[in-house]
Amino acid sequence: MATTPIHPDQLVPGSRIGPWRVLASLGAGGFGRAFQVERDEQPGRTYTLKVALRPASPHTPEEEDVEGRMAREVAIHMAYDTGLKIHAVDHWPILSGFLYFVTDYVEGETFHEWCWRTQPSAARLLTVYTEVVRQVGALHQRGVCHRDLKADNILIRKADERPLVLDYGVARLPGTATVTVGVPPTSPYLLPPECVTFLGQETWRQGARFDPGVPGDLYALGMLLYEALTDGYAFHPKLPYDLLMAAIVTRVPAAPHVLNPKVPRALSDIAMRLLAKRPEERYPDVSALLQALWEAAKERKQPDWQVSLALPPPEDQSAPAGGGGHRDDADPPPRASGEEAPAAVASEAAPEPAGVDPRAPVPERADSGHVPVRRRRLRWLWALRALLVLFLALWLGLSTLAPTPEKGSPHVPTATPKAPLADAPRSGPATFLAAALCAVAGVACSAAQVRPEPAECPEEAREAMFRVLGVDTTKGLKAVVDINQPGDQSQLGTYGNGKVVGRIAGYSWADPALPDGTLLYGQLWTGLVDEYGRPAAMARYSEAKLPDGRTFPVCIVLGNPDGRVRTQPGSNADASVLPRELPVSAVERWP
Repeated sequence: MATTPIHPDQLVPGSRIGPWRVLASLGAGGFGRAFQVERDEQPGRTYTLKVALRPASPHTPEEEDVEGRMAREVAIHMAYDTGLKIHAVDHWPILSGFLYFVTDYVEGETFHEWCWRTQPSAARLLTVYTEVVRQVGALHQRGVCHRDLKADNILIRKADERPLVLDYGVARLPGTATVTVGVPPTSPYLLPPECVTFLGQETWRQGARFDPGVPGDLYALGMLLYEALTDGYAFHPKLPYDLLMAAIVTRVPAAPHVLNPKVPRALSDIAMRLLAKRPEERYPDVSALLQALWEAAKERKQPDWQVSLALPPPEDQSAPAGGGGHRDDADPPPRASGEEAPAAVASEAAPEPAGVDPRAPVPERADSGHVPVRRRRLRWLWALRALLVLFLALWLGLSTLAPTPEKGSPHVPTATPKAPLADAPRSGPATFLAAALCAVAGVACSAAQVRPEPAECPEEAREAMFRVLGVDTTKGLKAVVDINQPGDQSQLGTYGNGKVVGRIAGYSWADPALPDGTLLYGQLWTGLVDEYGRPAAMARYSEAKLPDGRTFPVCIVLGNPDGRVRTQPGSNADASVLPRELPVSAVERWP
């Protein structure tokens, strides 16, 4: 039976937020979730609604003030020409609930998605990129610094390829204080060198703040151009944190025209100047950058500016030395949701990589290697995938024609009240083929939430927990089950199946290996029972991000090491009512 949504994570198509009806989810970030919506009196006209993931609270730290960030974003859209009109601002479901605002709906794709799809020439890329710079320059003229410029915050409108700069949650407005202690939150590999240097001084621990200002936005524009020209990173995000911070401060990445011979030297030089280590060595302002782009555009009619910047397949190119590492089909996009640096990220690295703790996790690839993009191979994989989807769909259709069980066949209940649920549901050919179809197609298919199988904790997680971090299983730990759940620790929360982000709550008796504020990323399952047959839930946290920004694989379960937490009255198969804060346990084996 459908439940009335009480949190943005529970909103589905058909749900209502005030007078707005949800049509589809458009994605989520660290502080808000976006939906495509419409109003009953305007059928067919769609809008974008963005809602905060946490309600306003006087106890919320300034750097985690979600409502404050969204209010700042609304103010910028209303006061400046951002290309989007504000249609509504309100709270849901009650006046003290979640702040939301509604803007025009723009059909488009992110900057990197546009690059991957179109494989633009240098001339075409220059046109789009210059418009991004113009919009940033218009903000700078009004005293506004964006402070979170990256590909996922730039939408390329499908109708005319006009870029729109979005997400002003941490923007700096004239006459206002910085939002956070430390530096503005962003993905660690995008931090400018001056921010890394500031964090290394650790004055942020006493409440010091650093505003990158105009030079920080220029550096971010340089990273955007570098990634578009090379289809890679200046500094690979898979590096261990200490090595990454040291590389940002000390190492000059390979120039784009070295990594990709198709890149015009003029654009390569612009990108490298924007990525200069010292702020004063970059362009003095956006007007100077626009002048450099205008000078480069004089060459755009030359033949080498008209060919796609796409890299050749791996068998046709050698691997030049240097560079930050190219993306391949195994790499994540340059910005992964949920990988933002915390408001204050302490760099424990010495200026030189030699001072880095040798126990730090090892990345999948070294940062200095050139790994080509296998685009041609990907096209063949997608073609094969399409054929398999068609084949499995035909089989699935035929399997549904099988005779149904005769009347009187035993009924299998969805849950057994006095015994634990089976580890896996019974399934026939149709169920198997449906799952295969979903897996091959790469689409999201609904599935019953089934308790995961017990398994050994991965060796790298045990190494990180017990040798690198020194977790003591004899000491207690408590954590907020999910930081996106509204309310405080004295209240109960309602949790559905899916991803959760916990946070260690520090107490005097807690294990110092996982300090207060450590984030835990994992999965929660509902509708289970404990060893006594009572309703229960389970959560496994498989990654920990410490307050200094370092991440480690872990095996941490909610509750005691048996991994089951008894639920409160009001729970059902799809939602578990739990205290907002519960004990957590580091385990050597997933229960």
